[in-house]
Amino acid sequence: MILYNLARKVNAQIKKYKKYQNGKHLSPCRRIEFVSPPCEGRYVAMTFDDGPTTLPTTSNPNVGLTEAILTTLQKYGAKGTFDVIGSTAENYPDAPGKAGDFSWSGVHFDHYPKYGADNTAGAANCPELIDRILREGHEITSHTYSHRLFGPMRAVYGDRTHLTCLDDVVSDLKRLDGYMTDRFHYRMRLSRPPHYIDRIPDGTDSYDAYRIMGYNYLAASFDGAGWQPRESYTAEVSSMVEPLRRVLEDNPDALNGQIIFQKDGCNMNLRTPVSDGLEAQLQLLSKYGYKVLTVSELLELSPFEDVMNNIPEIRYIKRLLSMEHTIGYKNNTFAPDRFITADEFCVMCTDPILFRESRKMTYTDMVRIAREYANNKKILIEDATGNELLNVAMTLGVPIDESKLKDKKKVRRIDAVELIAAVSETL
Repeated sequence: MILYNLARKVNAQIKKYKKYQNGKHLSPCRRIEFVSPPCEGRYVAMTFDDGPTTLPTTSNPNVGLTEAILTTLQKYGAKGTFDVIGSTAENYPDAPGKAGDFSWSGVHFDHYPKYGADNTAGAANCPELIDRILREGHEITSHTYSHRLFGPMRAVYGDRTHLTCLDDVVSDLKRLDGYMTDRFHYRMRLSRPPHYIDRIPDGTDSYDAYRIMGYNYLAASFDGAGWQPRESYTAEVSSMVEPLRRVLEDNPDALNGQIIFQKDGCNMNLRTPVSDGLEAQLQLLSKYGYKVLTVSELLELSPFEDVMNNIPEIRYIKRLLSMEHTIGYKNNTFAPDRFITADEFCVMCTDPILFRESRKMTYTDMVRIAREYANNKKILIEDATGNELLNVAMTLGVPIDESKLKDKKKVRRIDAVELIAAVSETL
């Protein structure tokens, strides 16, 4: 754990740099970590990884873990986002790992809920739990079918077998996606890579895979801590509750718009503190007036990190997102005050399906596709001045409020979004 905690500190700095870099270019796949606090009240989302599972809970061996989580959520009127796997039953041959260590679930592969008990977890093994999750209004997202790493992470998972190319990653994602579509008629919209490993050895990454699948990247901003091993079960439950308590006591609004990471499985000590810690967490959230939503419900309220959801233009932003257009940056910002470029205007208007067809796609590739699409639709734009944008509206016969555009040498992205929504609906 000492090595892992050091790696987390280093990774935090890397993550900060990546977030800056990810705010430079529009992306079909956005990393959803948190959103701008909704103005209507206090809202938070919870994600539950690695299930569903019939694994008995530590405190009550007569109740399965996913069942216990669902019952607790129902008690508090909360909605969860279940980041499910298909099954780890094929992740053999392998050897059992060591409890309390990162090899706890297997030396070469992950096994959920634990080594040798793979048939008690995953959507393919627990369809009745998937039925209940959906019936009670929760969300299901993809944690891949087999939970195999997309690439190596030598410092922590040195001996783990990993996938080697984008095609294998997409194939694994499609396997779970197809199962959910065929068996439950359910479309998943978000996905989280196993252990947050993004880089694929062939030079692609998780964003390429999710672009092809039409997913956004499901991240989180607050650690529910149920995965961490402690000296006792009581300490593990406490480690879930006390950090949440301190954060809310210090600032009751601190979690508004945030996403909490949880486990729908045992922790590294093969215990299930979430089965008891979740209720205490929900009691605290209820005390401070929070409503627990699914991640997609949270995004429907407030889709970006940097746009308040009570501005007039939010209706155009939401309309474009409902059509799955590429209007935001990879780090889930919209940059409302940034001046729009002609290339960005074309990308934002382009049919989103066109960005899913290539194996690997740079922003230059996206611009080329968007320019070809715009030319075919008779959209001619070079400098994105206000008058140029008004000419686009006139050419397509799109009625808009001209006051934000007329005679402007540069146009803010937020001032162009009405026109982009109108153009996108026309094309």
